[in-house]
Amino acid sequence: MSVEYIVNRSLRNVEEPLLKSLPVRALAVASLLLFTGACTAPQQGTFTPAPIVPQVSLAVADAQDPTEPFTVTAVDGILEVVSVTSDRAKTVEGVFSEDLTSWTSEGVMDAGATHTVMAMAVSVDGTVTEFESQFTTEGREGSGFTVADVTPVLEGETVGVGAPIIVTFTEAAPDRKIVEQNLVVESEKGHEGAWRWVSDTQAIYRTKEYWDPYQTVTFTAAFDGVHLGGDVWGEADYTADMVIGSANITYADVQAHNMVVEVDGEVVRDIPVSFGSGSEWEYHTASGVHLVMEKFEHKVMVAPGKDKDHPDYYETPVNWATRINATGEFIHGAPWSEWAQGNTNVSHGCINATDTHAKWFYEIAQRGDPVEVVGSPRDMPWNNGWGYWIMSFEEWQEGSAL
Repeated sequence: MSVEYIVNRSLRNVEEPLLKSLPVRALAVASLLLFTGACTAPQQGTFTPAPIVPQVSLAVADAQDPTEPFTVTAVDGILEVVSVTSDRAKTVEGVFSEDLTSWTSEGVMDAGATHTVMAMAVSVDGTVTEFESQFTTEGREGSGFTVADVTPVLEGETVGVGAPIIVTFTEAAPDRKIVEQNLVVESEKGHEGAWRWVSDTQAIYRTKEYWDPYQTVTFTAAFDGVHLGGDVWGEADYTADMVIGSANITYADVQAHNMVVEVDGEVVRDIPVSFGSGSEWEYHTASGVHLVMEKFEHKVMVAPGKDKDHPDYYETPVNWATRINATGEFIHGAPWSEWAQGNTNVSHGCINATDTHAKWFYEIAQRGDPVEVVGSPRDMPWNNGWGYWIMSFEEWQEGSAL
C-alpha cells in the first residue's frame, strides 16, 4: 500500500472547502499528523487530582470564660478525634455535631488553667490533618470554700492500718458530687476505697480492706480554680500526708475474757482482761470493730449520762487510758479488778487490764489501730466514734455522692 493512498484515505473525511483553504505547509503538517496517527497507537495520559486537605480551627477567646463553651471545627473533612485536657490533668467533655464537622465543649472548665486541644480530621480521599493548640481560661477569685481539717494527720505521727481520712470543710459543700470528684487519695502500695458524706461539711474516706502498713498516703483537695457548684469557686489546693505505721490489730473476746494483740501478723501479747459487766445495757462492752482514737496517760472516768447525786455515779482516776469509741469505752489500767481479769466481766463497759499491760498497749497504740471486739449482745453503731469498719464496704459506698 502506498503512502499516498494512506494519506488520501485519511483525508477523505476532511471537508473539501477546508482542505482547499489550507496553505501547502499546513496541508503537509496535517498529512503528517494523519499519517502518524494511522501508523501508531494513541498515547495514554495520567491525571492525579490534588489531595483534599481538611482544615481544623479552634474558636476561643483570648481569655476564655470557663463557664462558656468553645468549638473545634473542620472544613473539607470530618473530625475523627478531639481531646481537650487541662494542665491540672482534667479532661474537658464535649459533643460532636451530627455531620461530624464540629465539636462543642460541655460543662464548666477550671478557671485560670491552660488547656491543650488535640484534634484529627480526615477528608473523603483519606487525607489526614492533625491539629494542636492551647488556650487559657479566665481566673476566678475563690469563694472561701476549702478544707478546714484532716484527721488523723499530725506532724510526726504514724497511724494504724484502719485509719480513716476525715475531711472537714470550712462551709457546706455547694455540690457534693463536684466536691467529691476533686478529692484525691493516693497510696504508695495501692488500695481501693470510697468517700461517705456524714454531713454537708464533712466527708470520710475508708478503704475496702485495711491499709498496707509502712507507707505514706497523700490526700489532695484539688480545688484551685475549680467550679464547685452554684457561684462557688475553690481556693488553692490542699494536701496532707498520712503515714501508716505497723499493722497493730487487737482481737478482744468478751466471752473468753482476753485480748490478743498482733503486730504485722504476729501475736505479740495475749492479755487477760475484764469487759463490761452488763448489769445495765450500757455496761456491755459493744461488739464491733473499734479504732484507737486518742490516748491519756492519766484520765478520770465519769459515769456517762448520770448526775453526781445518782447512786451509780462515779469518778474513777485511771492510768494508761486508750480510747476506742466516742461513748466512753477505753482500754485502761484497773488494779482493783485484777482478780477478775481473765475470768469475769465486771467493768462499766471499758476493757480493764493491769497497769503493766495497759501501759504496754498505750505505748504501742496508734490512732486508727483496729480493736475487733466480739461476744457481746450489744452492737456498736457504725457512727460511734470511728466505727466505720462496722459497715460492709458496699454499704459504705452508698454514702458517696458519685
